[in-house]
Amino acid sequence: MSARTTPRTRERGIVLILVLVVIVAMITAVTAFQRRAMIDTTVSANRLDAAEADALARGGLRLAEVLLVVVRAKQSANDTAPRNALGGDTDETGDLLDGGGSGGGADALWQGLGSAPIDLGDGRFLRVEIEDEGSKLNLNALVPVPTELAADTAALDSSEGDEEAEERAREAEDTIGETGEGSSVDEEAVEYLSEVVQYVIDGMPQDASTRAYDAKAIAENILDFIDGDTTAVNGRSEDEYYRRQDPPYRAWNRPLISVDQLALVQEIDPPLLDELRRYVTVHPIGSTGGINLNRAEPWVLKLVYAGPSGNRRLIDDRLVEDLYALRDKSKLACSSAGGAARCVALSEIGSGDLGNGEVYPEVDLPATPAVFRVTARATVGSITRRFEAIYDTRPDSGPQLLSWRRLRGND
Repeated sequence: MSARTTPRTRERGIVLILVLVVIVAMITAVTAFQRRAMIDTTVSANRLDAAEADALARGGLRLAEVLLVVVRAKQSANDTAPRNALGGDTDETGDLLDGGGSGGGADALWQGLGSAPIDLGDGRFLRVEIEDEGSKLNLNALVPVPTELAADTAALDSSEGDEEAEERAREAEDTIGETGEGSSVDEEAVEYLSEVVQYVIDGMPQDASTRAYDAKAIAENILDFIDGDTTAVNGRSEDEYYRRQDPPYRAWNRPLISVDQLALVQEIDPPLLDELRRYVTVHPIGSTGGINLNRAEPWVLKLVYAGPSGNRRLIDDRLVEDLYALRDKSKLACSSAGGAARCVALSEIGSGDLGNGEVYPEVDLPATPAVFRVTARATVGSITRRFEAIYDTRPDSGPQLLSWRRLRGND
């Protein structure tokens, strides 16, 4: 005889099911609440860390600015001090030449600063790197510009801007475009920059871009974008391509104030621009000086263009090694030996190839650092902030902030 289910038994079963449903709902609610609370806590902590990292990175820029003030003061003191009071010979940079490495004297205050992060404790780190902009190829040095246009462009490079200077620069640009006959770009500049661009392209990762680059066309576009006229090297209007863009714009037609402006140049895409950043600069604006051979990285030294006029070539790897080896010997490449203890004349480096003709663009060696790029990287916990600033140490009032930006991604 089977047991019969009573109404009371059925009620107990329903109650059990309801209790289980309530328990599951409560567990789900508690889990969701805890998860939300953890997310809110993490977000709040990240916001706090981000704010702290941001402030720390900005502080790193100010730290570098103070350091550059000291460097400027030391160089000025060395430049004005009596020769016999320095205890040794000096070179044109104002550094002591009585021994020591290439980072001696005022250079020791900023060179190698970024080799190790500053540990501030509790997961906080700050790394400040200072780089001499003269150690790269100055694109503006390839295109001579009228003095008044260069001066007004330099005014635009200040952090505050100058509307009157911009208007004067545009007027000068228009005047040059109206009165000039053909392109003002020098043929040797086209040949040199074409080789530079080709070298940069050859060093790009295989998957950087699927499209083929025309090095000569890109070189011509860069120079046309900078020069003071409105006629391209090939005779067409420089603005023909730029007028078709959305929104339309014109060729800059004056010295560049940022490498980022190359993104506006015809046929330059983001992968190529990222690669060019390693080799070129636009500072000091208005300068016609070439690469500082005593500070350039090996890959930049490969851009040195030397030889007799009309027959110049990029230097070979052997000469790059010879130039870089001077630094290990605490020596400096100099335009002429000049009797300084650390100076080695260009004609005495390697097989003397640098003494056969001239280096283009011409550079007076040893060159005094004037414009610096500062990168401050701050890490707090898992949050990292990076800022970059350009400082010009030439003004007597102290380092002038030319520009700054927050770096993102792979910048």
